[in-house]
Amino acid sequence: MAPSAHILAVDDDPLTCRLLQFLLTSQGSYEVDVANEPVSALAQIEARVPDLVLLDLQLPRIDGFAVMRRLKLEHPDLPVIMLTARAEMQDRLAGLEAGADDYVVKPFEPAELLARVRAVLRRTHRLKQRATGGVIVENGVQFEVDNLTVVTVAGVVVSLTPTEGRILHKLMANPNHVVSRSDLTSYAVGYGADTSNNHIDVYIGRLRRKLGDNQGEPRYIATVRGSGYKFLAPNRIMGIRTGRQL
Repeated sequence: MAPSAHILAVDDDPLTCRLLQFLLTSQGSYEVDVANEPVSALAQIEARVPDLVLLDLQLPRIDGFAVMRRLKLEHPDLPVIMLTARAEMQDRLAGLEAGADDYVVKPFEPAELLARVRAVLRRTHRLKQRATGGVIVENGVQFEVDNLTVVTVAGVVVSLTPTEGRILHKLMANPNHVVSRSDLTSYAVGYGADTSNNHIDVYIGRLRRKLGDNQGEPRYIATVRGSGYKFLAPNRIMGIRTGRQL
């Protein structure tokens, strides 16, 4: 059976790399390459962009946060699962802020790692294959659903990660309607995801910065305290649609 996805595992511990390679190839039918240091990992990615990167945050010379930021800059739609021995919430949030799509705390249970890999790959595949074929325009913001590109009122073109794209899609498809944090989490991360943490707030913060909406009164994404978030479309209040959904 042909591999279902190409995965790059990056960890400075060769034993961990061998474990990841064995686990994913034997039970997940994936093609897995490994790298023990960041320079080699970045070179491998440039030679062949994988479907998913498993990235240890504690790497020599260049830490995992810097590697993740570079990956998201050069390959914004490349999903990354961070591997970290740091179980504290602030460290997990820092990883998500840097661009991670999910995280696994070491030492990990093989079943949990496999489940998270499958979930991230499934979400990424659905996003690429979904025949939405459209553009959503609201409040002067144009969201090209298929390629996860946004053009703001100021003409700034920004690229979104898959998770950011799903969140913005959900909000812009329901303009002026409050979408609960739990609904956003389920839609963006997957049903069964932990909705008790504030990971969704990290992604909202990243979206706001990319839209230029992070200072003063919100122009695009408003927080409805105690409820969730909504995408603002002022002209819809008067029954006038500001854009179109194809």
